[in-house]
Amino acid sequence: MTHSTPTVDLDTTIAALQQGLTSVPADEAVAIIDSWQQQLQGHDLAEDLGELKQALLNGDTASIAEILVDLGEDTSGEAASSVSDEISPKIKQLGELLMQAGRSLQ
Repeated sequence: MTHSTPTVDLDTTIAALQQGLTSVPADEAVAIIDSWQQQLQGHDLAEDLGELKQALLNGDTASIAEILVDLGEDTSGEAASSVSDEISPKIKQLGELLMQAGRSLQ
């Protein structure tokens, strides 16, 4: 059974990352992270997202960069292979954007 909420959040997240990290206000970034954490509860990615949120709130750019790259790698690999063929290309795109965003901060 396919649920539309992840696709909406996926599209929103991709659009936000395509605009660049500095174009996303911190409160919007936290809201996006919270939404993903709820959907991924019980998955390792949810824990990583919690670390990302904390680094963002602390203004720790080095940690943000590292976590974004890690999230991107995990998203492009493990997460993309565990979803439907319909959503997989978007998950891979999200992973690439996360890695690019992280590398842009290093």
